[in-house]
Parts: sequence; structure tokens; C-alpha cells
Amino acid sequence: MAAFINNDITAAGLIVLAKGVAGEKINYTKIVLGDGSLEEGQTPRSLTDVVSPKAVIDITKCTVNGDGTVSVGGIFTNDMTAEGFYYRELGLYAEDPDPDVGEVLYCYGNCGDLAEWIPPTGGATIVEKTIDIVTAIGSATNVTAYIPADAYATKEDYENYKAIALAAQATANSALAYAQQAVTIAQQAAAAVVDLSNTVAQNTSKITTLWDAVFGDITTNPFQITFADLSGITLVSGVWNATLQRLEC
Repeated sequence: MAAFINNDITAAGLIVLAKGVAGEKINYTKIVLGDGSLEEGQTPRSLTDVVSPKAVIDITKCTVNGDGTVSVGGIFTNDMTAEGFYYRELGLYAEDPDPDVGEVLYCYGNCGDLAEWIPPTGGATIVEKTIDIVTAIGSATNVTAYIPADAYATKEDYENYKAIALAAQATANSALAYAQQAVTIAQQAAAAVVDLSNTVAQNTSKITTLWDAVFGDITTNPFQITFADLSGITLVSGVWNATLQRLEC
């Protein structure tokens, strides 16, 4: 594993950083791996490009950490290179807010003799590396990165996204169960209201009938028939009381 012990923000990167602190946007564009070495007296601060670029990596994540730093990362696989190389250089590029300046090398690291050999594509060894660069942004808050639409996530990102998706699915299932329970309760309540309405209607009818029977203005018995004798009537049952002119049972 390459150990980057000589790291710094470049002079051009410091200008971009100052503009970011002043409120302008810092937009990271790409990560570059290389196998170049620094000449005697040369420092990362003075560089404007990776010395000997071998692979360009698309940025797949850009996270502001809240401690004055930002984490920018991507994925490297050796199917990006037809030839093997010593992974010695690591550079992060950004756009200067001034369009006349354009893209600059923001920060740079070199591990010297601690470089790691990367075999070429097509061999027996498959190399996949998660490249994470943590660099300073100071108090800048408008920090972004150019992430291509076809950039793929790391396994760690996949697991995180999967966990988030599963949690969201569980929440949705729980919400659906509560909703179904609420629908059932509402249906039961509606049925109870219908039953109560029917009972009230029946009782109202009975009360109305009783009210009419007790308090109605009844002056005659609608079921009473009066007659003086049995002329024209054939007595089938009962005894006729001629004196009182009534039928007795």
C-alpha cells in the first residue's frame, strides 16, 4: 500500500481555497494517479500538474466533514491501465472560480520509495482501490465535485445505500400496516353508524306512534260501532242486550 508522506495544497490550490473562504464555489473535478518522482528541491506546493499521470479517476463522493476539511473519493481499478506502474503520485484537481484560469491541481501527494506496484490489466491480479483524499477547505461552505452520471459507487457506499433503502422499506411497510388498520377501524365505525342510524329511526317511529296515542286529540273511538237493534245483522257470536243496546261477550 502506498504511503503518502509528502502532501500539500499547491499554490494554485491555495488561491482556490482563498476564493472558497470568501464565498465562491470550490468544485473538484478529478483525481489523478501517477508514477513520477519529485526532483531535488521540488515540493508539492510548486506543482501545477501530476508529474507522470497514469490513470484518471472519476469522483464518486464529496463530503464536507465539518472540521475545515473535505473528503473526496473515487474508485481505481487496474483495467484503467494497459501498462503496470508504481502508484507514487496522487493529485486532486479543482476548477478555479475564475473561468480564465480553469482547472488547477488543488493538492498533491507523493510517497517516494514507498510506491505500490500496480499490475497491468489482463493479468492474474485484479486491483480495485477506494481512493479517499482529505484536504483542507477552511471555512468554505460552497464545496462541490464533478461526479459523472456513470460513476459507480464503492462497496461501502453500496452497503450504506442498501441499509438506507431497507430502513426506508421497513418504515413504508409499517406505515402501510397502520394505514390498513386505520381503514379497517374506519369501516367498522361506518357500519356501527349505519346500525345506530337504523336503531334511531326505528325508535323515532315508535316514539311518534306512542306520542300520537297518548297525546293525540282523539274524540271518538275509531273502532266503535253503534246500532239500536240487530236489524239486518246476523248474530254469529255473543249475546245481544236489547235494554242497553249492546253486544255482550
